[in-house]
Amino acid sequence: MNAIQEIQKVRSMLLKADAVLTKLVEGMENPSVAVEMQPSSERYETVYPITVNPAIFKGTKPTAVMFYDERIDVSKWKKVAEEMMRRCNADSEKHVALMNLRGRILGRERVLLSKSGDDMRSPIKIDENLYIETHYDTETLLRTLMTRILDVVGYDYDGITVAIRNVVR
Repeated sequence: MNAIQEIQKVRSMLLKADAVLTKLVEGMENPSVAVEMQPSSERYETVYPITVNPAIFKGTKPTAVMFYDERIDVSKWKKVAEEMMRRCNADSEKHVALMNLRGRILGRERVLLSKSGDDMRSPIKIDENLYIETHYDTETLLRTLMTRILDVVGYDYDGITVAIRNVVR
């Protein structure tokens, strides 16, 4: 990760901390007014870093993927994987590395990255001549994406978080 991205990551965290501290001060200054810590649009979701054990995402539905301070609404884990791959591919150095991996990373039955989606069951087109196989359960898809593709090309996904829908009981 370059220095600019690190600075942006720290800035985003500081802005979030500032917002929370401002709400706390408001609540202490005027205790008769209930202070809501989460915006109403976020009450139905919980946010996790993408680096947690992917097994916790089994049986859940994503609502958004966040790249530092940018939120992208999604409804499927395949879209989360697609957004992460698109961000990785946008870096010219990572693009070359991804293109070099096509046809070289194999699953049990199918290739994970390919020049065309012809030999895949559920391909998603990332770029011209770059497809990723997404026919996996949530845990396998995320684990494969991060350990077998993104780690190999050196893509830093530490600042990525995923919002999942809370189960109402």
